Amino acid sequence: MSPKRSISSKEGFGDIFDRPDQKHSTKNILLLSKDNSLGFSRIGVAIRKKDNRLAVDRNNIKRKIKGSFLAKVLELPHKDFIVYVKKNLKGKEEELKKDLDKIWEKFTSNND
Repeated sequence: MSPKRSISSKEGFGDIFDRPDQKHSTKNILLLSKDNSLGFSRIGVAIRKKDNRLAVDRNNIKRKIKGSFLAKVLELPHKDFIVYVKKNLKGKEEELKKDLDKIWEKFTSNND
């Protein structure tokens, strides 16, 4: 993923966490969004080390979330998105995929 599509945690997570424009939640993830004036969508992923101890597991989850985002990026509105993983998703890839599809659908259907 190109650096322009990513939000670094030090750059902008705080503002989005403090004052999101929209929130969508499932059993496993919380998605916060905020409008941006950049002309393209960006994503950041937050996973607590307490919930996913191994860096390998956290990186695999991040990779799946970012891949899902990139598959839908052209359909999404120009917003900054933060995906917060609520609990350990190791071995629950299908559940994560369903949750992400459900959440992205809310934004792509609103973008008509």
